[in-house]
Amino acid sequence: MTPDDANIARESPASTARSGVSVVIATYNGAKRVPEVLAALAAQTAPAGSFEVIVVDNNSTDGTAAAVESDPATAALRARGVEVRVVSEPRQGVLFARLKGVREASAELVTFLDDDNLPDPDYLSFGMRQFDDSTLAMINSKVEAAWETSPPPSVLRRRHLFAVNDYLGDSPRDFGANGSFAPTVTAGMWVRREVFLAAVPWREPKNLLSGRVGKYLISGEDIEFGVLVGMAGYRRIYNPDLRVKHRIPESRLQTAYVRRLIEGIVRSELTLKEKYLRERAGLLAKLIAFAQLAAAPVIGLYRGDAKRETAFIAAAAIARLKGPFRRAK
Repeated sequence: MTPDDANIARESPASTARSGVSVVIATYNGAKRVPEVLAALAAQTAPAGSFEVIVVDNNSTDGTAAAVESDPATAALRARGVEVRVVSEPRQGVLFARLKGVREASAELVTFLDDDNLPDPDYLSFGMRQFDDSTLAMINSKVEAAWETSPPPSVLRRRHLFAVNDYLGDSPRDFGANGSFAPTVTAGMWVRREVFLAAVPWREPKNLLSGRVGKYLISGEDIEFGVLVGMAGYRRIYNPDLRVKHRIPESRLQTAYVRRLIEGIVRSELTLKEKYLRERAGLLAKLIAFAQLAAAPVIGLYRGDAKRETAFIAAAAIARLKGPFRRAK
């Protein structure tokens, strides 16, 4: 056990929580991005005493904490009586940052925003009203892409890989109170803090998918949160009336980035299926992956945007051949 693990094991989250919601913003080198999120929170219609803002600085090197403290939106929030705190999480990785934020939260509800997420003005007020049903523990917002530049067709076909879920449509969905896999996205996710801390093994984060760690694009921690909350016997829903914009810069449209993103997501999905469904990729799955790899150029030509499409199909096939992330078993 490392010193960090020992510190986590000794921590005991507060047993009582005030009403309202804690907004947890995990960020790494977000000095230029977080201010826009803070401005969106300053524009919320929710009463000041009903929410707090916790920015989790995940080992940033660009002065993120100072940027938050000096931002006009922070001053505006505090002038209204909204507590804004910056807490540090030195262990690199978005999972560690989010767990830190939940542990630091003082409200009964937690909502996660990334440092490139812009919630609608009624996001907090509307979200808090949805938890009258005691069987409900997780709500997923409708997250729409705000592309800096128009994506090529091969990327647009895969927009679900960019933490957006507008493809789920404009009708609510109930994913049930069970351990089924559901398209839960951490951006814009709402949880009951008490349920989350009971269902998710936060004291042993090595037992969870790590999420992004720098340029290492492991994914799936959002799906795992949903599985664990469902296994604990609580409902998870999608409510499209909760709306968040996800700003996606042009740099994330680069072929090399999308290939790494595809590999991380495919291998994370395989990891979760092996872990919770006991599904292991056998010989047939490997043969299918080899066939997809061989057919990638032909499929790319058929779909258009051939060069990128071929690269992305090949990335998915190679990820299946590599298999799960063994360290997350």
